[in-house]
Amino acid sequence: MKEIKFTTRYDDPTLPFSDKDFKGKYEGRIGDKSDYIQMINGEKKHLALCPRCNNPVVILGIYKRINVAPHARHAKGVDIPKVVKFNEYKYKNCPYHKKNANYVKEYVPETEEPERQKLYQITKEHFDKAIYLLQKGTGIYITLSMAEELAENYVAERAYNYIDATVYNIPWYLLYSLMGGFPLYHMLIKKNTIIYRHLRKLKFDLRNSMVEGYVYVEENEGYLLTATNYRYIVNKNDHLNEKLDFSILRPDKKVSTGLYERVDKFSISVDSYYFSNLINYKNWKPRQKVLDIAAKYMKPDQTVEVQDNSDWMD
Repeated sequence: MKEIKFTTRYDDPTLPFSDKDFKGKYEGRIGDKSDYIQMINGEKKHLALCPRCNNPVVILGIYKRINVAPHARHAKGVDIPKVVKFNEYKYKNCPYHKKNANYVKEYVPETEEPERQKLYQITKEHFDKAIYLLQKGTGIYITLSMAEELAENYVAERAYNYIDATVYNIPWYLLYSLMGGFPLYHMLIKKNTIIYRHLRKLKFDLRNSMVEGYVYVEENEGYLLTATNYRYIVNKNDHLNEKLDFSILRPDKKVSTGLYERVDKFSISVDSYYFSNLINYKNWKPRQKVLDIAAKYMKPDQTVEVQDNSDWMD
């Protein structure tokens, strides 16, 4: 992996190996916390946490020269006292271990990862940022009514507890978890985006809207736009690439049971680190109407209290 973190907090900023002062920042963060430096198999190892599964990782290429770029690898079976214990379940489901997978809507057992409830809290507190990024990344203009539907569904589906849900993909899981997708009729789409180009290819009637840079979809016989899959691939350089798959569906006229048939599919690449950076952005101007939606649907009693050991690093 190309970056590390230091605590199990979902909103803990990461430290990328591309940082020119990586060593100085690493040592400045751990201070005299000697538990981050351990003797493993007779060698001194510098440890941190995986940003995806929160398991301990070994830093390679910083303190001892190697023939590839500096990076980190999981430290299987190693614990960092008072910080984290190695968790086999999380390790087996970590993107950096699995390398590639199609995400499935499978729930994590509460006994394995009770801290997943923190994702729910982060989603509620930063819902306006998630909606902003979802709109920016897809080109879909998210109206307040659409935001309400996304918030209500996120809670009902407990999408924060999907097996591959992380703080990095909160915006995309809002849409991915939505059963059935959104009707295309009168949906606003930003010009020159991937979705826009596919709608033009299918010869949809796209008309200029009152929102600058956006078109709206005119009558289209009940077509739907749905996010069908969320997947990742870790390439040979250990770079994590994530994509959100979309389908355009139309009613199947051959049956009378409300079924659909797919007429097009495509993928949109996801900058999965944008959101984690955005939640720590100090100059953000809150969008109160969107936050009010989160407050309406994301009630405190939807979560359970979990022990927070993040202050071990303070």
